[in-house]
Amino acid sequence: MNKLILSVIAGALLSSVSGIPSAQAQGESAVLAEFYGQGVHAYNAGKTSEAYELLSMAINNGSKDPRAYYFRGIVASASGRGYEADSDWQQGADLEARGEGSGSIGAALSRFQGSGRIKLEEIRRKARMQFAAESAARSRQRYGSDVGLSGAVPSPAPAPRQVPAAGVTPPPAPPVVDDNPFPADMGEPKLESDDALADAMDDPFANDAVAGDSSAPADAPAADPFGGDAGAGADPFGGNAGGGADPFGGDAGGAADPFGDDPFGN
Repeated sequence: MNKLILSVIAGALLSSVSGIPSAQAQGESAVLAEFYGQGVHAYNAGKTSEAYELLSMAINNGSKDPRAYYFRGIVASASGRGYEADSDWQQGADLEARGEGSGSIGAALSRFQGSGRIKLEEIRRKARMQFAAESAARSRQRYGSDVGLSGAVPSPAPAPRQVPAAGVTPPPAPPVVDDNPFPADMGEPKLESDDALADAMDDPFANDAVAGDSSAPADAPAADPFGGDAGAGADPFGGNAGGGADPFGGDAGGAADPFGDDPFGN
C-alpha cells in the first residue's frame, strides 16, 4: 500500500514537471487527482479498503472534486456504512451545486446503479434546489443593499428662469377675442309643466282685487227722497194712512153706503 502511494505521488510529480496534463486533473492538483483516480481503480477491482484509503487521502488533502466524495460514499455503502455514505454524498452534492469540479460526474457514476444510485440522485437534486433558493435570496438581499446605499434618485435641477433685460418693456399681450358667436352659458330650456291644460280651468277673475275694503260694513239705506215719514204703512202720496180710509178723502164709515140709502140721491 505504501509503495502504491509513493508511486502515485511520484507519477503525479513527474506529470506536473513534464507538463503532460491529465484528463482527471483539470482544475485540481495533480497529486490529489491521482489519488482519486487510483481510488476509483481500486474500487472497480474490488479492493474496497484500498479504495477508501486513497479517496480519503485526496479528500483530506483538500480535494474539492465532488467525484471523490461520491466514490468514497459508494465504497462506504458497499461496506455497509450507510451513515458515512449519506454524509459523503451530501458533501459531494453541495460541491457540485456550487460548480466545483471539472470532470463529467454522470459518466463517472455510470457504473453505479441500483437503490444506492437512486438515493444518490435524490440527494443531488435536493442540493441543486437548495443552492438555487439560497442564490436567489442572496441576490434579493444584495439588491436591497444596493438600493439602500444609493438612496433616492435625485430629482433634476429646475431650469433657470429667463429674466428680461432692465429697461426693456415687453410688448402688450393682444386682447383675447372670443370667436364663439354663441354665449358659453345658454342655460337649459325649462319645462313649465308636463300638462299643457293644467291651468285651463282656473277662474280668470279669481285674482281681481275688490274695490274698497271688503271687510267694511255696507252703508245704511238712504233717507226717503220725498221727505215723507218712512213708516211701515205710510202712504207714498202723503195721505192719512188710517186703517180703511177712503183714498179719495171721503168719510169712510165702517159699513156706510157710499151713495146713501136712496140710490137716486133723495
